[in-house]
Amino acid sequence: MKKRSLGFLLISLAISQHAVAIDLSDSTQIHGFINQSFLYSPDNPYAGTDARNGSLKFREIGLNAFHEISPEFRLAGQLLSRQQDQTDDGDIRVDFLLADYLFFSGQYTSLGVRAGRVKNNIGFYNAVRDIPSARPGSNVPDSIYFPSFRDTLLALDGVNLYGSTVLADNLITWEVAAGRRGIDSEDFEYFSFGRPLTTGEVDNVPIRLLNINLIPAFQRNLRIGLSLVDLELELEDTQSISEARNTLVNAPPGDLLANPQRYITSGESDNLLTILSAQYSLSNWVITAEYLNLESDSSVELAGISSSGSNTAEGYYLQLEWLATIRTSWFTRYEEFYRDTDDRSGSGTALDYNPHRGFGKGWTVGGKWMFVDNWTVLGQASFNEGTTWLPTFRGIENNQIRKHWNYYVLSLNYQF
Repeated sequence: MKKRSLGFLLISLAISQHAVAIDLSDSTQIHGFINQSFLYSPDNPYAGTDARNGSLKFREIGLNAFHEISPEFRLAGQLLSRQQDQTDDGDIRVDFLLADYLFFSGQYTSLGVRAGRVKNNIGFYNAVRDIPSARPGSNVPDSIYFPSFRDTLLALDGVNLYGSTVLADNLITWEVAAGRRGIDSEDFEYFSFGRPLTTGEVDNVPIRLLNINLIPAFQRNLRIGLSLVDLELELEDTQSISEARNTLVNAPPGDLLANPQRYITSGESDNLLTILSAQYSLSNWVITAEYLNLESDSSVELAGISSSGSNTAEGYYLQLEWLATIRTSWFTRYEEFYRDTDDRSGSGTALDYNPHRGFGKGWTVGGKWMFVDNWTVLGQASFNEGTTWLPTFRGIENNQIRKHWNYYVLSLNYQF
């Protein structure tokens, strides 16, 4: 399938006079969206160098379908083409594809199971980050939802058991899931080491998660959530010890410390991600806050010499949304993230071309306007200090990265 075919189908639907969800039958529906953005990042190369002068190489085209075999058994899936300048090339992917069976539904309790490529409910926004209209702005908060690992965290290939219960008039929803998901090894290498490895890559990642949400009886406008995600990362097909040592013999003095990625002969990391979430709605205002804690236990072998250690990263954001009218909304958000809570200045993770990658602080403001049915225009401005969530790409090491940087987005979204 060529990437253009999906785009042509959606564009033809978009220009039709009565573009709405397509009902193939009483039990089958097709939905879709096109999101085209213009992004201007004058200070740093955002997902590539083109955005420094303004770029239209930011678009999403999605097509999803839902089929109900019976009231208890359903099938659902989504195809997506996503271009983000140099970080995402627009190839069509299967975002999710699952079978959902609700095997028990009572007055106070329900239980079900999903299997296939199943979406992960992590925090409040992970499961909807692939739908432009569901995001509070152009993107979900970078301090919590790592953009470099969007596909890995969005869904897993495995099984998801979910349910809900009403206990003492408190509504509790939950899910547990286990499976695996592929990871873009180059994204991982740039995130972890700042440069690609000479040899070695990360392939499939085992993922296990627990998500619980509570709407308490004393306050129906409040939602509280807890997400736990366990991920195991292991480098495969690394260079041999003899190869790494031969490279080291001919290397300039101090190169092992300056460029450790050249000498890695094995590596693995166990990671536990914890997210605490809270959201309160009052009239046409919505306040959302989330906190992330990431505990990592890693072991790395450099030219045959083993070392291990632990690291704690943390991030948070506070977001205020104003639903001004049925067609307009505004939001502002402040967020921070630190790769190492013992090194909040980021000096321990600094690189020659990017000395500020260890932390990020940022304000974002924006608004949406649905000017006609199904069509929305969005504007957003982000003002940042530190570059931990600056998207990385092959060649970013050829740029000098600034500590203070802003970017601006104007996007047009159509959905049916």
